[in-house]
Amino acid sequence: MMVEPRSPSAMSAARAYRAALARLVRGEGRHPDHQGRIVRISPASVAREAGKSRNPLYTTHRDILDEIEAAAQGPGPAKDLAGKLRELEAEIALLRADARRHAEERRGLASQNLALFHRARTAEGQLASLQRRAAMAPAAEPSATRRR
Repeated sequence: MMVEPRSPSAMSAARAYRAALARLVRGEGRHPDHQGRIVRISPASVAREAGKSRNPLYTTHRDILDEIEAAAQGPGPAKDLAGKLRELEAEIALLRADARRHAEERRGLASQNLALFHRARTAEGQLASLQRRAAMAPAAEPSATRRR
């Protein structure tokens, strides 16, 4: 049962209340108290979003008050908040498990890197030793079997 307000100001207020309700249902409030937040839909929050008093909702715009009550009962951003919270907590748990696994992998790779670095340094030392010995060894005489 929708009762149409007769005065232009009442019609303008009704449009403002309905637009505010639609924004809150979508989770797109413009009022500073509502921006970036999930707001519970109530006559007070709709009136605040519309920039109007809430008294006309109870006196002149009972049909809009019924719409607000229906919207408060239906699905919306505030209703989905608990589910979203559980979802995010599960994601955090997975990310923490991944972070622990990556830390373990990093420690293993650091150990491998250290072992390879040690082997490379040992090989470089052996090569330098062989090069010093080769430089100190008497030069081999040319082979007699070689002909021109």
